[in-house]
This record gives sequence, structure tokens and C-alpha cells, in this order.
Amino acid sequence: MIFLRHFAAFSTAISVLLLAILPIAVALDFGGVLWWTQCVAGLVIAAAFAFSLPTITTWSSYHRPRHMLVMVPLVLWLGFSAFQTIRLSPSIVGLLSPASKVAYTDWISPILPAEQLPSSYPISIAPDDSNHAVALFSVMVLLAWTSLRVFNTRSRLIGLLSAVAITGALISVLGITSLTLPDLAIAKYFSEAGNANFASFVNRNNAALTLNLGLAASLGLLGWRLSALTGQEIDGDEFEIGELFALASDRDSAVGVVCAVLCLAGLLVCGSRGGLGAAVIATTVSFGWMRRRKGLSTIPVAMAVIGIATAILLIPLKLNLESIKRLELLSTNSKTLATDGRLQHWPEGWEAAISHLPTGSGLSTYAYAYLPYQTETPKNWFLHADNLWLELFVEQGIVGITMAFLLLAVLIWCLTTISLTHDALDHGVRITGWYCITAVVFSQFFDFGLIVPANLILFVMLMAAMVSRSSETEELFTLEEDLERPSTWSRIVNSEKLARLASIVSPVVALVALTLTATSIPRLLNDAAVSTAIRTTEMQLAAGQGDTAMLEGIRLQAQNTTEPMLVSQIKTLGQINHRLARLEEVEEQDPATVQQANEMYVATSPTYRRLLGHNASQYIDGLPPTVESSSPTGIASGYREAVNLYLQSLARLPLDPEIRGRLIALDFAMTPAFTPAKPAGDTDAETSVTRHLLTQLGQLHRGHPYQLRDVAALAAQSRMNDLAAEYWKRSLLNSPGWTSNVMQQLSKYKQVDLLAALPDTPAIMRIATSEILASQNASAYPLLETLQSKLQCDDCESTDEKSNCLALSARALLRVNRIDEAARYFAKAIAIKPTNANLRLDLVSALRELGKRSEALQEARKGRQIDPSDLRFDNVIKQMADLELNLEPSVKPISN
Repeated sequence: MIFLRHFAAFSTAISVLLLAILPIAVALDFGGVLWWTQCVAGLVIAAAFAFSLPTITTWSSYHRPRHMLVMVPLVLWLGFSAFQTIRLSPSIVGLLSPASKVAYTDWISPILPAEQLPSSYPISIAPDDSNHAVALFSVMVLLAWTSLRVFNTRSRLIGLLSAVAITGALISVLGITSLTLPDLAIAKYFSEAGNANFASFVNRNNAALTLNLGLAASLGLLGWRLSALTGQEIDGDEFEIGELFALASDRDSAVGVVCAVLCLAGLLVCGSRGGLGAAVIATTVSFGWMRRRKGLSTIPVAMAVIGIATAILLIPLKLNLESIKRLELLSTNSKTLATDGRLQHWPEGWEAAISHLPTGSGLSTYAYAYLPYQTETPKNWFLHADNLWLELFVEQGIVGITMAFLLLAVLIWCLTTISLTHDALDHGVRITGWYCITAVVFSQFFDFGLIVPANLILFVMLMAAMVSRSSETEELFTLEEDLERPSTWSRIVNSEKLARLASIVSPVVALVALTLTATSIPRLLNDAAVSTAIRTTEMQLAAGQGDTAMLEGIRLQAQNTTEPMLVSQIKTLGQINHRLARLEEVEEQDPATVQQANEMYVATSPTYRRLLGHNASQYIDGLPPTVESSSPTGIASGYREAVNLYLQSLARLPLDPEIRGRLIALDFAMTPAFTPAKPAGDTDAETSVTRHLLTQLGQLHRGHPYQLRDVAALAAQSRMNDLAAEYWKRSLLNSPGWTSNVMQQLSKYKQVDLLAALPDTPAIMRIATSEILASQNASAYPLLETLQSKLQCDDCESTDEKSNCLALSARALLRVNRIDEAARYFAKAIAIKPTNANLRLDLVSALRELGKRSEALQEARKGRQIDPSDLRFDNVIKQMADLELNLEPSVKPISN
């Protein structure tokens, strides 16, 4: 037995060491978002779990019922998450998640052949992503089980707090260094992650959660040392600020002080509003205000803290290092919660959640689940809801939210148990626990940082250690007579009978965790290998055309993986087959020169291949000569293979817009083959697969104006001009500043009605009118009359805007030979801005065209009187005088 105890202590120490190093390593590798990082982290956790197994032999110390209050819900939650990925009958899926059934039926039945429609499907609308999330979830359950058993002594718990605090401090140092010394190699390396990164994290809000967890651990260390040195608790009624100076002479407090200062500095400069607001509220809660019963004094403190947090979220502050150095804390250009699009997006997520009730859409599916419920408010594609609780509600429905609340209740109950003791370490753990829970609950209303592996690992270990510590405090109730008597619930949970039951349940849970590890680690390993292979293939495809032998090798390499293949693998194989088919067609035409080969290869691109052989030049301008002259005699087999692969992908990922776009590019190879629709309403066109694809893409990109313009161009290529006009109009409603670009794009498509593709809002009508006048496109001049009638100059908000609008109306009327009305509009514009010489010269020119020479001469003299230095008026007056003397036979219009 002595040997067994020594062996258990040694193996547990190794487990503690692995877990202490793990969060630092994962945080420094982009927060653990890369799949290889997750795989390696899973292997480390599995090793730590293996080294902690000897603790099973000592049930009295490790198999507390309180542990099972955490582990049993976690295992059940994991089981439910895995259940979402199991293929079920359509009737069951329709009962558990109606919107998932709609995705697997209504969204794909118009596209897939009847024999390829799935007869059963899971609740998850992205099962591959859900399977990966379940594998990662199982590793976290394993981590929780291990942490409950190894972080149960004072020294290990202090070591854990120190490791978490150091992790937060390192991220802060790295972030501040990158901001102050951006030319350093490490700063440049991490800056490639994106414009919103901080330190090694892709998203500054995710980094802020790491800093908050580090700050929580630092405050816990300081609370422990302060209580040990002075006997006072920070949240106690007898605490005085002066007692904090006791920490200055305490060597053991150095880690807490330094890490707390660094984490706080990082929060101030990282630019995360939610992180800073969470720090304010969490600090207040962890130090006792708003938690302990302090009477009416709690009310003003609570109101002040909530007000500060709200101000941080809504007031446009420049939260970065440069703003602090220059004290420029306010900025009208900074985005806030009210302007960054999240408030406009959350109703879409809520509607998706209601549609997927009661069981949700599956873990890691939010990026697809909300797409059918978008409004037309312009926004980027939300891969996450930027609200973890809403995202959880969408993906797991009532079950997920219930499990989260249950675990939160258990954690709070454990904290209340710890608060009954006067142990110095318990005081520190209590501060850390309250800070962590408050920071996570608050910040995740505006972020998703908790699901980033680095943060999730930190949180799981801290919370597991807190639960383990709360179990240890139960023994103190029998040793200290002055402690409050535990509640009835505490006595029931910690009874001897439940303890013995837990000693039986705990090995069972360990066996379940071990089984999950045996399945999750291979899954993480395969996903990491596949993601690497796919990235390599995509880079090779993007680098150039390649040759047939190289592409065949890549295809064999991509196929040499697990069965069934992931959707991402199938999509990549589709790309390779598409590329091989293009090369095959070029080889069949036997080009004589390299230039001819390149031109033929361009003609087979996804943009042009579907147009070959359909006389596309009749309705599209600016096509390459090879597109007009090429007429393939057949369809390469690779095209049809690519189509079949994309259809297989769509059957497993029914709401993916990318697959639909690729199918449209290959619709000529579908059965029946693609034929451009007729301009007028044609029955075949109304029911074609291409039209269904375009219609669905318009719905899935309803809130994405940039993508809508691309969909509109595809519709125009297909001569489905009603869809093209609708999508162009919808995109401009969301982004009117792109009107000129859309008009240039529209000019290539001869059969698309420009007026039908433009929203009749005054702002867009004015831009369109200006574009036609500037381009001097005579073929578009007949449209000016309609455009001018919708300018609504009387609704302009400023005098300058109204004057410019009136002048624009006048110039448009001149182009349609309504000169008399143009002159009246010029006169109205001049009445608003009498010093504008250009407007007055245009009016003079219009009056001369109408033969009103005396009025024109009068206006010219007014212009010379207002600005004698403008010689243009002298020239006009001289021209008119020469005409009177019959010295000049023609009148040249003067207009700018």
C-alpha cells in the first residue's frame, strides 16, 4: 500500500505538470483554434488522465458526491451532443428539430436527383463540424475528470492559480510588445492572423477572456496571501485598504502582483469592450459588493457598476495603446455594440433558435443555421453569434441551455460552501471562482471566447479545482466548531451512503471518459490531417494551372484517407476533378502555341465555361474572343464527376452556399444539361435546377450585399434577368455607395433592365444619373427622363445637397432635350447658390439654346458682377455681342 501511495503521488505530480504547462502552450499557438493544436492538446490531456488513474484506488479522497454533480451532467451533455450527429428517420428529426428537417428536405430536394436524397439524416445540419466539436467536448470532459482528482491539495491548487495567472500575463506581454514594437518578427507573425488580433489570438475579445481568467487567478493568489498575512478577507466588513501594503513585503505575493498588473494592462490596451466591462463587474462581485448582503448600500454600487459597463460597451472609445499614449480616448470612428452589427444580427439568431427547438441544430453549426433567417440588413457572414448563450440556444436548444444553467448552479453552490470556512486559501479560491463565473457569464453575451480551446481549458481546470476544493472544505465542518452548520442539502450530498455510491459511479465515469478518449483522439488526429491536406491542395490549385500528372497525384492523396470522407474532402476532390476536366478539354483542342493554350484554358474557367456554345455574345458584352469562338463537342467526364461530388456534399451539408455556387459553374454538366433561360417567363426556366440554385443563393446571401452582386451576375449570365435585377437591387439597398460599380457591371448584360435593377431611392437615383452623364453613354440617355423624375430634390437635407440635386436634374433634362425645364432647374439651383459660376454658365447656355438672348445676357452680366475675375462671363458676353452684329454664325454651348 505504501508503494501504491507513492506511485499515485508521483504519477499525479506528472499529471499536474502536464496540465499546468498545457494552457500556456495552447494559448501561444493562436489560442488553440488550429486543429493540429487541438489534437496535440487532446493527447496531452489523455496522458494526464492516464497518470491520474491511480487516484481511483483512494475513493475517500477523490470520489466525493460533489464531483459527480459536475461529471454526471457533463457526460449526459456530451451524450446529447453526440446524439445530434446520429442519423435518424425524417419523422424523428422533424419532431426534435423542425428546421433541420427543412434543411435536409426543402432545401436540397429541388437540386438533388431523387435517388440521391437522404432517407435518414442527423439533427445536426453540419455533422462533420459537429463530430469534431463532440470530439473536443469529450476531451474537455476528460480534462474535468482529471482536474477534479489532481487539483485537490493546497500546493497543487496554488500551482494551478499561478499557472493560469502566468498564462494571462504572457499573453498581455506578447500583446503589448506587438503593439509597441510591431516590426519584431514575432509581432509580424501573429499580426497575419487578422486585423482584430491581440497577441497570439485571432480575436481581441477571445484574448480578453484569457486576460480576465489570468486576472481572476492573480486576485485569488493575492486574496490568499492577504488573508494569510493579516487574517482579514477582502470582502469582509473589517477589511481596510491599508492592509494591502502587507503584500509589498511578501515574496510569495510577487507572482500575483506582477500578473495582476500585466493582465489589467492588457485589458486596457487590447481593445475589447466586453472584456473590460466584464472586468469591472467581476471585480465588484468577487470582492463582495452585489454578492454579500450589505443592505441598501448595494443598490448605488450595483447601479454605478452597471452604468460603467454599459458606457464601456456603447461609448465610442479608442481602446488601444496609441490612444492611451496620446490620451485620445474618444473617437467617432470606433465601433460599439450599437454600431458593429451584433444587435441587428441577434434577432436572426433568435429566429433560428426558435425554428430548431427543442434540440437545436447541432454543435458548431451556427454559421449555417442562421442563414435562412437573415434580414436584409447588411452584415458579414457570422461564423459565430458573438453571443455564446444565443449560439448555444441555436445549436442545442433547451437541452444545452438547461445543462449550462445546471452546471452554473452547481458551481455557485460550491462557492457558497467555500465561503463558510475561514481558511486563507479558500478565501483566494472564492475570489477566483466568483470572478471567473461573473466574467464568463457577462463577457459571453458579447463574444464566443469560451469555446476557444485555450480559454476552455483554463476555465475547466479552474472550475474543477474549485469544486474539488469545496469537497475538501466539508471535512473542516467536523474540525471547527465555530463554523456555520452546513445546509441540509450539503449534509445529504456529503453523506456516507452517497460517498460510497460515488466511489462506484466515479470508475464508471472514468471508463466512459476513457472510451470517449479512444474515439475522440483518432477523430481529432484525422481532422487535423485532413485539414492540412486540404490547405496544401488549395494552395497548389491557387498557385497555377498545374499539369494532369500533378493533379492526379493530389487526387489520389486526397482520397487516401478515412471512409466515409469528410465533406471538406469531397469538395476538394470536386475542385480537382473540375481542374482535370479543364485540362482535358484544352488538350483535346490541341493548341499550337502557349498563348492559345492559355486562352483556351481561360475559356474553360468557371466564369466562362457554362457560356460556351450558347452565343453568349448576343446578350453579354466584353467576352474574350475564345469564349465566342469555342464550341465544345462534348463534356469531359471530370465535369460530371465534380457535379456528383458536389451533390454528395450538399446532401450532407444542406445549407452551404459555396457548394451551390460551384454547382452553378458546372450546370452545363448536370442532367438535364444547362440551357440559358429565355428573357421572358419560360416554364422550363422557372423549374430549372440553375434557377433553384440561384434562388437559394439569394436567400442564403440575403444580408451579404457583396455576395449578392456576384449571384446577380450569375443570374444575368443565365439570362434569368428577373433574378439578376432583384439581387442587384437588393444589394444596392444595403450598400448604395456601390451604385457606380453595379452600373458598370450591369452595362455588360444587354438584356437586363437597368431601371429594374436599381432601387428607386433618391440617393441611388442621383448616383445613377451622375454615372450616366459622366460616362456619356448615349444609349442610356433615354433612361434619364425616368431617373430625373425620382431625384426628389425637395427632400434634400442641406442647401448644398439640394443645389447639386437641382443642377443634376437640369443636366439630365438637357440630355433629353427638355431645355426649358432644364433652365428652370438651373435657376432654382442658382437661387440657392448664387455665387456658383458653373451653374450660371449652364443657365446662360440653356437660355441661349431657347433663344432667350436678353435673359442669357442678363445672367452673364450678373455672373461678371459677382466675380469680375472669371473671364468666362466676358467671353460669353462678347460672343453674344458678335452674334448680334452677325459676326459669329453659330452659337457654341457653354457648359461644364
